[in-house]
Amino acid sequence: MPLRKNDLIITEQADFLGAMFDAGTVEIYTGTQPVDPNSAPSGSLLATITIPNPAFDAAVDGVAEKDGTWTTTATGTGAAGYARFKSSDTLRTMDMPVSNIPGSGMLLINTLDIVSGNAVTVVSLTITSPATE
Repeated sequence: MPLRKNDLIITEQADFLGAMFDAGTVEIYTGTQPVDPNSAPSGSLLATITIPNPAFDAAVDGVAEKDGTWTTTATGTGAAGYARFKSSDTLRTMDMPVSNIPGSGMLLINTLDIVSGNAVTVVSLTITSPATE
């Protein structure tokens, strides 16, 4: 039997997760996402984006959308594969795939073909807390 949560819990969970990354960073890497975010990053670092504070708008029905502009200048060149999020104290991390096609990945960036010196921008990001687990 699955764990089921009411609307208030799923919204609070999305807010809580989003708030962990206020003023943190998003690192964009080449290659395949590691087995888990406790593992060392794989691939080459292409860009590091400083996340605004607050990182996310207030969640509605368990869904939180990125807040503000998330952009930086690339420091490496290559094909983006995944992103690693780090809290401002770097103790909490999460990894996710990146995409440049709406609807095909959690983290949508302006380009997967990153070139050193060019802008890298997070176009959209949604955190969703599931109602059942």
